[in-house]
Amino acid sequence: MKTKLIFIYTIVLIFTFHSLQGQKSFSIDNIDIKSSELCLTGELFTPNQSTDAATYFNSDWVPGDIYLSNGEVVRNKLIKYNGLLNELFWNEPRSKNAIKLDKEPIVQFHFQNLNGDTSIYFRKIRVKKNVLSDSSYVFGEVIYDKVNSLYILHTFNIKGTEIVRTNGTTFEKINYEEIPVYVFMFTNHKTFVTRSLSRRSLYSFCPEKKDRINEFLKENKLGRSVNNFYLREVAQFLGAIIN
Repeated sequence: MKTKLIFIYTIVLIFTFHSLQGQKSFSIDNIDIKSSELCLTGELFTPNQSTDAATYFNSDWVPGDIYLSNGEVVRNKLIKYNGLLNELFWNEPRSKNAIKLDKEPIVQFHFQNLNGDTSIYFRKIRVKKNVLSDSSYVFGEVIYDKVNSLYILHTFNIKGTEIVRTNGTTFEKINYEEIPVYVFMFTNHKTFVTRSLSRRSLYSFCPEKKDRINEFLKENKLGRSVNNFYLREVAQFLGAIIN
């Protein structure tokens, strides 16, 4: 009888040990997922019908890395950025719901590969976009980040409206057009925010350097489209005449 009890007890111990090992293995397998996702906070996002798909920086979900103020980097999450709302969204993998992430803990985010480009970063900056508004935190696309910095804010204006009928429902849809805002930040704590890189705009930034500005614009003609190479040239030039 005693031998039988010892045998049963041994079997129970072996079963319990294997069960615990299985639980431990399951827990370890989920640590990376849970620990990274627990760093992300936000709320369920349900876009209304008037949201224009064109206001998203990327139309499809793209793998990206999210850098947080506590030093954590949450990697390889499907993300989207909307310039009109100035919000970053995360495609939660279990429910497939769009989560509007809290901006406060986010320092910057990086698209791992957006149409072949692996160098696209957005950083949270504090800026005053016009004379009447208070300064606020916004996500700016990093264009130049050396001694001085240049960011693009992907903002939008209302272009017009149209009547749309979907699934038997008629509603007025607002259409938007992108109006980029250029934010130059210099080491002397001076910031230049402008919607235009015209001669007049550059004069207003540094009126005492009109000759230098004229010389720069003569050597670097602004075409119809403003590309990142030209923007970096402008950032370097303005940094040189300011500093």
